[in-house]
Amino acid sequence: MAKIFDTLQNDGRFGRLVEIIRTLGEEKMLQGEGPMTFFAPVDSAWDAIPEPNRAMILNDKQMLSHLIDFFTIGGHKCTLESLLARNVVQTVEGNSIMVRKTEQGTQVDEAVVLEGNLEADNGIIHVLDSVPFVTLSQAFEAYAAGE
Repeated sequence: MAKIFDTLQNDGRFGRLVEIIRTLGEEKMLQGEGPMTFFAPVDSAWDAIPEPNRAMILNDKQMLSHLIDFFTIGGHKCTLESLLARNVVQTVEGNSIMVRKTEQGTQVDEAVVLEGNLEADNGIIHVLDSVPFVTLSQAFEAYAAGE
């Protein structure tokens, strides 16, 4: 089995995310000991962000760094079942995300989980169909606050 970063890199659905992680130099964090839980939006999720917002986000390292922290739950390898049982979890960034069952399936904030419980050596990955807009706006607020 591979670490989270290698799993994302080898999967083929996460080209944009891998590029963002590399740009930020966050590979080490996602290849660290863990355990951790990582929410990974597929390439089409990034494409769905309307321009000029997408360009602004993708060209701003500080904003992207906040976003990666919002996708990460440190110290825990949380299966979808355990996330659903907890309903609200805190990310590395310090904000909470909501995980719930809806008609669309399991949702993380507004994003739908396409595939859950993707195992890695140092944690677990949940594949998302979109970049959660609640997360995006929280990342922007954190960035705007100059944290």
